[in-house]
Amino acid sequence: MRGTEILDNWRNRINETLLDKENENPFPKPPIATNFYNNPPLFCYGRDQQINDITNEIIQSIKSFEPRLIQVLGKQGIGKSTLICWTTQKLSKDHLLPIVYLETSGQPEDFKMKSLYRQIISKIEKDPINEKLILHSIQRFIATFKDSGGILYENLYNKFSGEDIKNILSDSEFIKKKIVEISFSQKLIDLLNSNAMLLQNLIPIDLTFLVIFWKAHVQNPEYIPSKNAFKGNDAFKGFNIQTDGDASKYIDEFIELTRWCFKNETSLIIIFDHLEAGSSELKEQVYSNLFSLLLNLRQKKYLTIFLSGTMDAYNEISQVLQEDQNLQLDNWSKTIPLTSLGADIIISIINQYFANFWNKFNFRPPPDYSLYPFGSNSIKYLYENNGQDLRKTLRNLYELIETYRKEQKIKRVDTFFEAFKSFRKREDVTLSYIEQRELAKKLLDSKTQDKNRSTSVETALCKFFNVLKSHHDYDFLTDVKHEPPLGTSKKKPDVFLEFFGKQGLEYVKKVGIEVKIYRKGVEIDKKDIRKTYILLEEKAVDYIIWITNVPLDVRYRYKIAEELKSNLGRIAPLDEFEFSYVSFLAYFEQIFGVEPSVEQAEYILKKIDLSPFDIKENLIFLPKITEIPSLSKPKIPDLTSYIPSSTLQSPNTPIPPINIPEENAKPKTQKISIEIGLEQILKSINQYIELKSKEVTKIISAHTIKAVKEDLHLDGQDLKWDEDIWTHAIDISQKAGYKTTPKTITFK
Repeated sequence: MRGTEILDNWRNRINETLLDKENENPFPKPPIATNFYNNPPLFCYGRDQQINDITNEIIQSIKSFEPRLIQVLGKQGIGKSTLICWTTQKLSKDHLLPIVYLETSGQPEDFKMKSLYRQIISKIEKDPINEKLILHSIQRFIATFKDSGGILYENLYNKFSGEDIKNILSDSEFIKKKIVEISFSQKLIDLLNSNAMLLQNLIPIDLTFLVIFWKAHVQNPEYIPSKNAFKGNDAFKGFNIQTDGDASKYIDEFIELTRWCFKNETSLIIIFDHLEAGSSELKEQVYSNLFSLLLNLRQKKYLTIFLSGTMDAYNEISQVLQEDQNLQLDNWSKTIPLTSLGADIIISIINQYFANFWNKFNFRPPPDYSLYPFGSNSIKYLYENNGQDLRKTLRNLYELIETYRKEQKIKRVDTFFEAFKSFRKREDVTLSYIEQRELAKKLLDSKTQDKNRSTSVETALCKFFNVLKSHHDYDFLTDVKHEPPLGTSKKKPDVFLEFFGKQGLEYVKKVGIEVKIYRKGVEIDKKDIRKTYILLEEKAVDYIIWITNVPLDVRYRYKIAEELKSNLGRIAPLDEFEFSYVSFLAYFEQIFGVEPSVEQAEYILKKIDLSPFDIKENLIFLPKITEIPSLSKPKIPDLTSYIPSSTLQSPNTPIPPINIPEENAKPKTQKISIEIGLEQILKSINQYIELKSKEVTKIISAHTIKAVKEDLHLDGQDLKWDEDIWTHAIDISQKAGYKTTPKTITFK
């Protein structure tokens, strides 16, 4: 079978499978939320260091008395829950860990010890570890009698046969079958009650608690009151969780029970996730109660506590607590900041979702098509277009698959332009950082000749200027041409613009724009520069502007006549930012399928320093050098639309500045957050930390974020980058060996 036939067969199969509405979508259904019990994470990529840090903290809590507090910080959708749940689940394969996952509540009473006890018991009962606790506790109990000898040994054999004892100690399945028998559980309880005095020094837990635990988990209608009491809802034979003190005592007993059952190789894990949910109207009480609860838990042994939330949540907690309270948490805790995953990691994650999907059908596409129908660059673009939010990215991919199934047609999205059309939800024409990079690459494609590359920009410029020329706000722009022959030499500027043509030939100003876009970094040679000088010397144009990505030949750049230097505009090469917008201009119609609107055209031209308003301002005081053809009749100029008639003196009088109506005024271009990439952010953060580490002992999040945003000219009201700036600052500081908390970085 030929390669093309194999590929066609593969495509047919993948299309049929992906478009089958009966099959699950390869991506998780929105809203995507990790739930430790019902929706545990299947994998966790790109967080190896954080996984190691958390693992080490939990191992330490297994080995030492002192409880650990881990504060995980990061923006929503970045994977805090996935990291915590994945790491604790992975570790629980080697260490039987009771894990209590709690969504943060907005009700203060939920942060009382009594409420925590109930939640611990309720959550543990949903976990498979609960059955292991029952089985191991029975085995440990029987082993205590057998290993102690003497009267305990005799009493054990009076209740159970030697064969039963052997099976209990070696076969968990045997216990599972026997525990449903009322007589079996009753023998255990009788054995405990009749030997309570002897067992007190042999079993390190409260025997009443052990009895209640057993009764709460065996199938005996008589034990229903025990079950209610164990859950903290009622009293039964002295077991009563009526106060926070009672709850605290029995949380200790539960920890001791797990340690005893699992031979001291365990630690209780309590996770308070989504701390931002506590930011309700009652947040002061909520966070105050949480702090009090944490202080009480700090007195316990063999315990690991997670606090997971956004920067806003930690800031609000900090504002609610007193300074010394914040200090207590900071001195106790370890901070783990989560920064946005790299685009390559996102590709691995998407690949894994597809792999999981195809595994169900015992099929996997060829490696080069593992992401089909999406391309790697497309996914990278989607990720950045979503503000590096993995959750939004997965939601978009889910929705696309659903759309394909509805239309029964797969639309391949494997190029940047296809991604731009499929994934770009924004209506503005501001280019994000990845759009800048990809558009620049497109214009510099090695398959395109330099002449064609430059011509595509020239023709696009003409279209953009013509869009504006037809609008009344731009009635000063009166003609646009591509390569018209001018002057006696008939030299052709790449783009020709005429200004003020409606006011009479005496006031016309002619502008030539030279466009040279080269793939390799050469210089504009003498002959091309000479052409523009000839146009000026022949008085064919009044003003020359260069749009190029390479410099002009330095040997010839300044060989223009002194009196004509003021008629030479921009000669500096485009920077990377401007070049991306030149490419955007060249491919605009290919991307959108339509001509730009007036607003879009003026915005993009402004980005490359070709705003007609700005050019006009440069022309107003520029002496006119182009010749005026002789007129059969004198013409009275009409400049009333530009300047008051009282200011006019003669045709040679320079035109004063024009007061543009406020609605037509064009604001100065300012960078906004999506135009900034992570590279610039990290560079600015590094510089700030390096500077401050020499000047002060401590920095806080608010000052750091403000300084970095000012350095990069980001809008202070745009909060998009705030969390990334601070989490990266913590990450960088930790690697440098500085002490960090969710709110501060300490240098000394």
